[in-house]
Amino acid sequence: MDKGNQSYQRFLAGDKQGLVEIMELYSDRLVAFINGFVHNESTAEDLMQDTYLELIIKECSFRGESQFKTWLFKIARNKAIDHIRKNRRIIPVDDTFVFNAELCESVEQSVMNAEKSKAVRSAMAQINPLYSQVLYLSFFEGMNNAEISLVIGKNKRQVEMLVYRAKESLKKTLEKEGFEYE
Repeated sequence: MDKGNQSYQRFLAGDKQGLVEIMELYSDRLVAFINGFVHNESTAEDLMQDTYLELIIKECSFRGESQFKTWLFKIARNKAIDHIRKNRRIIPVDDTFVFNAELCESVEQSVMNAEKSKAVRSAMAQINPLYSQVLYLSFFEGMNNAEISLVIGKNKRQVEMLVYRAKESLKKTLEKEGFEYE
């Protein structure tokens, strides 16, 4: 049983600390995932809170057919899509990037990494949104294709093709911007 599920089960049993643990474990990651849809961090934070509200309101809807994290990200994805449908307007891409300089050995390396990260974020915003979602779930959340299929509502084979196409699309977009795909 994964940690998120254990915390959720404790929350359902009346231990409010279980919900606090879930929020500590997933909040930053949910905001980053949702921000990939809405391109606005404050909106992403609001939708993350709506996701947690869904957990509280619809207690016991988690049936354990997937990992808790997969179920939670599916709720977040649905909240983001609902928000986009309700607010059908163009949302500008946020190009700001905050970089933790402690991770680099030199200033030059910091600049190079920031430039690469900005290019990847920009490229991710330019490719098909579904491609961006599967890449985020695969590489940043470490989900396998079966888990991704549950989040986005596609079968495993479709996810395999989406991941392949997403990588190719990202590669082409990065190459157009003058970066070598690694």
